[in-house]
Amino acid sequence: MKPAFSIEESLTFGWHKTREHSKLLFRVLLTLFALQVAQAVVGATLEHTLIGVLATIAIVAGEVVIGIGLTLITLKIAKGESVIYGDIIPPLKLAWEYILASLLAGFITLLGFILLIIPGIYLSLRFSMVRFAVLEGTGITGSLKKSGKITDGVKWKLFGFIIIVALLNLLGLIFFMIGLLITVPVTMIAYAHVYQKLVAHHTAA
Repeated sequence: MKPAFSIEESLTFGWHKTREHSKLLFRVLLTLFALQVAQAVVGATLEHTLIGVLATIAIVAGEVVIGIGLTLITLKIAKGESVIYGDIIPPLKLAWEYILASLLAGFITLLGFILLIIPGIYLSLRFSMVRFAVLEGTGITGSLKKSGKITDGVKWKLFGFIIIVALLNLLGLIFFMIGLLITVPVTMIAYAHVYQKLVAHHTAA
């Protein structure tokens, strides 16, 4: 049977799709950057005030929502679906399920790390595809189960892929953060592509 996915092919796919959708992706990333700048300005000018606290909460909520929207956009791109800038605001139901599923997966993984490092790494890899699964409408517990199934037998390869993704984004950060405008969409689309490959591989098995 063919390998579930190729790290090199996935990153190449991410690069080509980023170039194809560069204007949209940069607009989304610049929106996130603008919110981060706004948060810094609010923190510097309205620190320790009620208005400052409320503004910070609103900005952080906006960052979370748009972050989910960016994930949804990268998944759509990986699936070959049409995407628009308005997709940065995901459906409310999906957003809540995404947040709750991510928190649940994170909590379980944290327990693994508290017990021992190895169980923590295993659980983080097992639930590494939860965010994409939940955006496809599998629900909170369903997304955890689906992630566990499709990552079965490929965790070491996933570990290598995630390390490479982290190093690429670190490289983007080193280049005055401008590099992140390239490495973030490339790696996120590559990640979504790996998810699609794992789903197809599991279905064919």
